[in-house]
Amino acid sequence: MNNPGLFWRTVRHLTPRQLLFQVLTRVRSRPKLHFSKTSPTTHFITAGKADKPVSWQAGTFTFLNKSYSPPPSLINWNYGNAKPTNYGKLWTYNLNYFDFLNQPDLPPDTGLTLIHDFIAQTDSLGDGLDSYPTSLRIINWIQFLSRNQIQCDATNSHLAAQTDLLSRRLEYHIAGNHLLENGYALLISSLFFRHKYWYRTAAQIIRAELKKQILSDGGHDERSSMYHQRLLDQLLTVLLALQHDVWYKEQDADLVGFLSYKACQILNWLNAITFRNGDVPMVNDSAFGIAPTTAQLQKKAASVIQSSAGFVTLQTTLATATLQESGYRMFRFGRYELFVDIGPIGPDHQPGHAHADTFSFVLYVDNFPLIVDNGLSTYQIGPRRELERSTSAHNTVAVNGCNSSEVWAGFRVGNRARVTVLTDTKTRLKAHHDGYYRFGVVHERAWFIEPTRFIIHDQLIRGRGKSKVDQSGIARFHFHPTVQIQILGDMLISGPLQMSFSSESKPSLYITKYDMAEGFNKLRTGHCLNVVFTNSLETTIIPTP
Repeated sequence: MNNPGLFWRTVRHLTPRQLLFQVLTRVRSRPKLHFSKTSPTTHFITAGKADKPVSWQAGTFTFLNKSYSPPPSLINWNYGNAKPTNYGKLWTYNLNYFDFLNQPDLPPDTGLTLIHDFIAQTDSLGDGLDSYPTSLRIINWIQFLSRNQIQCDATNSHLAAQTDLLSRRLEYHIAGNHLLENGYALLISSLFFRHKYWYRTAAQIIRAELKKQILSDGGHDERSSMYHQRLLDQLLTVLLALQHDVWYKEQDADLVGFLSYKACQILNWLNAITFRNGDVPMVNDSAFGIAPTTAQLQKKAASVIQSSAGFVTLQTTLATATLQESGYRMFRFGRYELFVDIGPIGPDHQPGHAHADTFSFVLYVDNFPLIVDNGLSTYQIGPRRELERSTSAHNTVAVNGCNSSEVWAGFRVGNRARVTVLTDTKTRLKAHHDGYYRFGVVHERAWFIEPTRFIIHDQLIRGRGKSKVDQSGIARFHFHPTVQIQILGDMLISGPLQMSFSSESKPSLYITKYDMAEGFNKLRTGHCLNVVFTNSLETTIIPTP
């Protein structure tokens, strides 16, 4: 790090606990499993149907749209980092999650063979022993063993050693969704092994983190629809196991009620931001094909959450959804749905999955995406990761070619745009943020919502004491790759959409190409409208017949 100012603007938001564990994480030795001399006694949990996406087929692993076909019995569990492919750490993590154990129709003997191959290579494991993949692997192994009623001493001993390792390396330095996954895994393993200490630790983590991470409106504080869905899926898995377990009630009989309430909160938030066609907005670090869909989670929740907990289904006729604390709004009318971001980019202590997307929006017309978020295609540090987190990759205004929040590296943020909401009704929304205050500019954006059209008004307001120099900005609108667009003077025509623009001086419109992420490592070229304006811009958007 050769920029001490940027480093300070980043770390000053960490909690004291995070700072302490950041230091401990950097000085401790590499993870190593410790095995008990005796094989542990196990108790099968209740596991749902095998419903994970197919990622192992005919000897080939496929994750993040990249495949690996190892020779029989020669699986390289560190393959993602191997040259020349260098698929990256996240790919290696996915290989080590063992989600494929719980894909439909995987023969039990095949799954057990894959587990034993992993066990045989314990001493050579790298990223796979990190706490996050270990957490997901623990849950997947226990579900697989329980569903198929498999008793295997070698597997059970390895599972106990993995859980012991996790219990000593909980991700307090990262917190966020990582720490919740640690807690879920520790709890599932405590049921499997009837381990009181692991249970108490897990219950404490889960209670504390769900209270902290789930906002009052039900949204997860990292504000990613993908991670929101993943965490709900794991929570429902834990709930199912607890509801059919007698032993846990001796430890904490109230946990099911608490988790059911939280699951309802999380699901209701997801219902509120889901478009009528079932899509969710790809805000912050979100990608297609990674998490269960809202419809899948509704079905799973309906079978797990007790009716007394307040489970509700998606209300597609809802005119508008106001999610105050997470900072999102969903306006629904007959032909269009407008999703707006007027909230913080994420929690101050953990903005790793945040993008510099303040005041961006997503528009669906006739149940089809027209103006979209760029999405997510990679976590690997480099130009693409930098672009996807940038302000210019979102449907908002950039000033001086800079980001509204200081995103950098793969998961870091320095200064963060702070939002002040000025007006918030069912027909009008107005707010400003200070992300460009270093240029003496405050960006104010207002939405005027009508049943058949809406207007966006952008203003670049000079800060106090700043000279009255005209300030220019660029408003960008990213269209779905299937949509054709055409500029006609100060107007744009795009399928069932008409857009017009006005400014203090004549705005300049031009079209550029961009690559929308259709999933990890999968890009599709579309068109972006760029509107250069001075001081203010009024954009009128009308879904045409």
